[in-house]
Amino acid sequence: MGTVSIMSAGPRLQLVDAVALAHAMTAATAAQAGVRALVVKGLVASHHGIREERVSADADVLVEPRRYGEYRAALEALGWRERPEPQTYEALLDHSATMVHDQWPCDIDVHWTFPGFLTSREDLFDVLWARRIAVTFAGSRAQAADRSTSILVATLHALRTPSQTTRHGREVRHLVESVIPALSSVEREDLLDLARDTGCIDTARPVLERLAIPIPASTPAGTDPALDAWRERVAGRGDVANQWRVHARSLPRKERSRLALRVLWPPEDELRQMYPEVAGTRRALLSARFARLGRGLRQMPDVLRGRRLARRGITDDSLLREGDDK
Repeated sequence: MGTVSIMSAGPRLQLVDAVALAHAMTAATAAQAGVRALVVKGLVASHHGIREERVSADADVLVEPRRYGEYRAALEALGWRERPEPQTYEALLDHSATMVHDQWPCDIDVHWTFPGFLTSREDLFDVLWARRIAVTFAGSRAQAADRSTSILVATLHALRTPSQTTRHGREVRHLVESVIPALSSVEREDLLDLARDTGCIDTARPVLERLAIPIPASTPAGTDPALDAWRERVAGRGDVANQWRVHARSLPRKERSRLALRVLWPPEDELRQMYPEVAGTRRALLSARFARLGRGLRQMPDVLRGRRLARRGITDDSLLREGDDK
C-alpha cells in the first residue's frame, strides 16, 4: 500500500470492514514513517486459527519501543487521537494507548510492550520482529506476529484480566483444549524456545504445562518482583482492586495514601467520566460512588487469594478448568 488513502473512510463503514482496513492502515503508516511495527492479536490470531471466529472491535499493533512517539505522531497526523482516560486510571495503562478517530467505528491499540513478557521491551520487540511473517489485510500486506508469538500473546492476554469478560476464559481454554494438543513436536519446542527468549515461561506456565514436554522448574516467589506481581494479578483475576493493590506497592509510602483516597473517592469530574450514564444529580453521583465501593469490596476475596498464591510462587491455572458460566 503506497498511501494511507483509506483514512478517508466515512462513518458508514461497517465494523468488520473497518477492522480489516485498520490493520492495513497501521502497517502502511509504519512503513511510511520508517518504523518497525507488527500487527498482532485479532485478525492475526484468526489467520493462525488459534481463536474462535468473531468480529474484532479494534486493530492491535506492536511498535518498536524507542520509536513509539514517532509512530503515534504519524497516526495523529491522520486524525487519530488517544482516547481520554480518567487520571485515576492512567497509572494502570502501562503498555498501550487506545487511539480513536471520528470517522472510524473501530479503535487502534498501539502497544510498546505486552504485559507478561518479562524480558526488556526492546529485546522483546527484536525477538518477535525476527519471527515476523507477511499477512494480507484488505488487499495490503502487513508485517504480523507468527503463530508461536500469537499463541503466547493470546495466553498472556487471557490470563491477565479474565474479570473484563468471560470471553478471556473461553479463549484460554480453547488454547489448551484445541490448539496446544494439535501442535507438532517441532511446534511445541518452538513455542517453549520463544517463551524462554521472551521471559514468559512462568507467566504463561498454566498453558505451557500442557505442552507435554519438559519445561524449566518454576521460579520461586521473591526472585523477581515483576513475576510476583503477575502471579498476584492472575490469581486475583485482574480485578481493578487487585490492580491497584499491586501498583500501590511500587510507590513510596507517602504516595500510597494519596492514591488510596483518589481511588476510593475520585474527583467528581473523573467519576462522571467513568460513569457517563449516571444522572447528573448529587444523589445519583453519591449512589454511583457507593456502588463502586461495593464492587471493590466484593473483589477483596480474589485480591487476598492472589496475594496468597503469589507468596507461594504459584501461577494460578484455575481459569483453565472453569466452565463458561463462571
